[in-house]
Amino acid sequence: MSAEELNKIIAVKKMDLEECEQELNNRYYPSVVRLAMMCYISELRHQLEMFNAVDLKTIENG
Repeated sequence: MSAEELNKIIAVKKMDLEECEQELNNRYYPSVVRLAMMCYISELRHQLEMFNAVDLKTIENG
């Protein structure tokens, strides 16, 4: 995976994370939906941490 592709993926995931967090905080959702959204947000955060680690390795090995 090239650095450019990785940066695009990271940018999209960051935007998705921001949108999900805003939606969760600004609108009413039933408990089941809120739980699903929180799980998705948690998964996005985890993926971003992994991508950031890969990105750092790519830069170091550059």
